[in-house]
Amino acid sequence: MKADPPLLETRSSLINRLKATINGESWEVFFNTYWELIYSVARRAGLSEADSQDIVQETILKVHKSLDRFKYNRKRGSFKGWLRTITRSRLAEHFKKQQRQPLTQQPREDEDDPLENLADPQGPEIERIWGEEWSRSLIQRALAFLKEQVSLKQYQIFKCHCIDEWTVKETCDALNVNAAQVYMAKKRIGKIFAAKLERLKQEEE
Repeated sequence: MKADPPLLETRSSLINRLKATINGESWEVFFNTYWELIYSVARRAGLSEADSQDIVQETILKVHKSLDRFKYNRKRGSFKGWLRTITRSRLAEHFKKQQRQPLTQQPREDEDDPLENLADPQGPEIERIWGEEWSRSLIQRALAFLKEQVSLKQYQIFKCHCIDEWTVKETCDALNVNAAQVYMAKKRIGKIFAAKLERLKQEEE
């Protein structure tokens, strides 16, 4: 099995690498790791695809500007909380801007006001959305790690049965495997997945 690249072992090491460079691999890793999380939160908050992409760009830029002031200290706060705060502030600024701008076309009486569908970036709904999307992001990253550690067949069996919740029969029929292989993957591959997921949680939460 492949080992984790040492320089990407923890978020604190990645933050330190980001501080040392404006461009390059570190920023690409950071963007690829977190852009979908930020985008998904913005979309679920009610923003359009284009506006959500803008939130991603603005958040990443703010992260870059804030790195000199950020110290990775678990006692003072988590990386998850830091990134959440930055994302929420970008959303809040976007919503305020939208409220200051008159709608180019007023909604008909039988239509909802578009602004009413936007979630309050400071409210509990955004907290719930962030928590759900963060958990989903951790699972996807653990799966990406898993895919590099095991055979493609083992990965497919585990993902179909344990993540996508296919039945044993559905998994066997789709992947041309037997039940013993499914149970074996669930046990063995599941341990690798669970360990990686727990490590991600400990590093960032």
